[in-house]
Amino acid sequence: MVNLLSIASLLCIAHPTKLNQKALANKQNISQPITPDLETQHSNDIDHPAMRTDQTRSVGAVIADSQRLVGKRDKTIHFVNLHEGLEPAVSRLPAELLSEIFMHTLPPFDESLRPSKLRSPMLLIRICRRWREVAVGTPSLWCRLFSGFMSSHRRRRQREAFCYNTWLQRSQGHPLSLALTCFPDPLTGLLQPYTNQISSLRIVYCAATRDLLLNDLPALQVLTMDGRIRGFERSAVARSILNHSFTLRSLKVRGLAFYLVDFDPFKNSRWPHLTHVDITVRQQNILLRLLQQAPNLSSAKISLAPEYMQRLLPVEPCTHTKLQFLHIHCFRTLSSLPYLLDDLSLPSLRKFMAGSAWFQWPHEEFKAFLARSRCPLESLNFGDAMTTASELDEQRMEYIALIPSLVAVASPSPYFIRCLNCGS
Repeated sequence: MVNLLSIASLLCIAHPTKLNQKALANKQNISQPITPDLETQHSNDIDHPAMRTDQTRSVGAVIADSQRLVGKRDKTIHFVNLHEGLEPAVSRLPAELLSEIFMHTLPPFDESLRPSKLRSPMLLIRICRRWREVAVGTPSLWCRLFSGFMSSHRRRRQREAFCYNTWLQRSQGHPLSLALTCFPDPLTGLLQPYTNQISSLRIVYCAATRDLLLNDLPALQVLTMDGRIRGFERSAVARSILNHSFTLRSLKVRGLAFYLVDFDPFKNSRWPHLTHVDITVRQQNILLRLLQQAPNLSSAKISLAPEYMQRLLPVEPCTHTKLQFLHIHCFRTLSSLPYLLDDLSLPSLRKFMAGSAWFQWPHEEFKAFLARSRCPLESLNFGDAMTTASELDEQRMEYIALIPSLVAVASPSPYFIRCLNCGS
């Protein structure tokens, strides 16, 4: 099997830099023998022991320099020979294999790096004509883009828009993964021809990105939303999210806490493909409704924001057979967690995390939840700032008695429960 990463690391040798070209031009000169200059300040003086010692030291230094130069010459000749041997081999690589190698040079999309001529794929099209042809003809190289109009000058923004549009055109209809900062209004017009291709979208919420979400994005599967979202915009954000509920597989929203009323207009909506969710809510009913509407959900991270004046709403019993990971973080109080556990059954749950800095852990309710769910729980991370270490140990033993395969980790924290990697 061809080691593509190894080949990718050697490709740079096949196209010499200016330094390598200079080495190629001077190869014959480098191969010539080096004649050291043995002249010293005492060459014409009268013979004297001190002078002979000085001459000996000078000769030794010259010989050492000569040996270093010989070593450099040998390394340069080896590099040139390696280049001459690799260049025909690389030039004979099929375009399909070269495209696959190019894919391994892409930076991770999570790094959110703006396009640069010093990184792939822009770097690849600057090497030689053939590499440019292969790179431009490989749509997968142009399917991920982190972009933003960062310049305040109109002409520069226009040039950046042209570059982004050229980049997107090279994707040739393939699914797009985009990470967008807050744009001026021209963003919507720029992306309009490509809305049918967008499958993954990470945005900083603003008017322009909101308008983008309100468009029809039929291929959208992953949505991550950041930024400070004002309270009066909750309904608009919820509407833009629910507009894509049928296709979404992953949903993550930071900076906004939802109320149940925000989702009321779409209470009959379904999330048939949703497998991961990470949101902040102010009522536990939202989680239960989400579980009822997303039958294939396997991972959920729910943050319960404090709402002192909000009356706890009655919940309906809910059994979800697919959920395997559940993380519930209560910013201040666990008072709503017992109500949530009382009517919840998760027979496939493997990892559970929950905690708060206030009030005590609902031990009895959680035991009843485990007994009712009969789940293959492997990892449990729980705790609060009120329960003592001895009490946590006792609770841990009771949980293990219910589920012998469980590794229970009690980790109270002043404000956040620590996420520890533990398993059976």
